[in-house]
Amino acid sequence: MKKIFSLLSIILIATSIQAQTATTGATKPKAAPKLTDKDIMMCDKNWSVVSVEEWGVVTKPPGEKNKTDMLKLTQDMKFESVMFGIKHVGTWIKSGQYIIMTDEAKMKISYKVLITDPTKLKVDHYSDEDGHSIFEYEPK
Repeated sequence: MKKIFSLLSIILIATSIQAQTATTGATKPKAAPKLTDKDIMMCDKNWSVVSVEEWGVVTKPPGEKNKTDMLKLTQDMKFESVMFGIKHVGTWIKSGQYIIMTDEAKMKISYKVLITDPTKLKVDHYSDEDGHSIFEYEPK
């Protein structure tokens, strides 16, 4: 009887440990992606649009529909932007040369980063709705 009780105890303990391990693994938060020095250079600045190029025509200073456009990326992977006068807030990731932002309404906005330095951010944006635009930003 003692052997059966001991065997059952061992089985229960092993099952309990296995269940705890499975639960811990399922709830473990994802590690934040590593940002490069250039990525960090883009973060935590209030970038204001200074020029917009659409279909080869550069408007500097930006026209009426872009005059309030801005971008702010944070190192904790959140963003705030105004594009064509419409505010977007959400999260972002970096994939190669691209910044992919997903706003609260699950709309994806993607920018190809052309130039990044401490005083200038230049991105190329293409969407079916807005066409093709190149935005040049400077920190405010």
